[in-house]
Amino acid sequence: MRSHRSTFAAMIALAALASSAAPVFAQSDSTQAVPPAQPVPAAKHMESGAMGMQYMGGSYFAGSFPMGDWGKIAGFGLALDGSTLTRKPGKGFAIRSNMGLLYNFSRTVDVPAANVGPTDKLSIETKNWSLFFGIGPEFSKPNKDVTPFIYGTVGFDTYWTGSELSGTAFGSSYSAKHGDNRIAFAWSGGLGVRRQIAPGHLAELSAEYRSGIRHDFLLPQDVNTNGGTVNANRDSHTSDQILVRLGTVFGSDTGGH
Repeated sequence: MRSHRSTFAAMIALAALASSAAPVFAQSDSTQAVPPAQPVPAAKHMESGAMGMQYMGGSYFAGSFPMGDWGKIAGFGLALDGSTLTRKPGKGFAIRSNMGLLYNFSRTVDVPAANVGPTDKLSIETKNWSLFFGIGPEFSKPNKDVTPFIYGTVGFDTYWTGSELSGTAFGSSYSAKHGDNRIAFAWSGGLGVRRQIAPGHLAELSAEYRSGIRHDFLLPQDVNTNGGTVNANRDSHTSDQILVRLGTVFGSDTGGH
């Protein structure tokens, strides 16, 4: 009888042990059934999209040297300028844009003595602010430490020109304003070089001929005195200048490889 009771108690203990171990085995099996994490395809897609185009940006100090009719009255100018370049990696063709703010320092030019009376003396003082913008193609030789390039742009020039004709006429003091405020179509062509000075940083030196097709200003030869009257004919001219830039460009000029 005691042996039957012992056998029965042993069977109950084994059954209890088996029931307590089953959830553990089941939990272990369910954990192993979870598949390993897969790489996210979107990350690869974003990387290939970022390599599709190459972007560069520059900031410069620029000096302005007025030319032509504008150079007869305008003073030397200084500008703050910025540019962007967009192209495919390793390609020599890019889209270049630039925008800058320019100030031409005050300059005073005398009216020719032959245009006025023997006791008259008149002069023209001119100063100017300009906001300029251009966009166009650039052609270069990338993948080199020193990259030469040429470019051309079309855009606009905005002029805020102050011009005063003053002095002595017919024995009395004389003063008249002849300024001009306008936006005009402008084009430019230039060339330069970029040199890598650190990873992702390049120095740029460039020269650009820039022309605004209409700028109304007064020239000394367009002033004369006659019959007790000062005649001043402010006419339309092109506004030509050479811009010399020196600055830093951020980005890679080595093809992006």
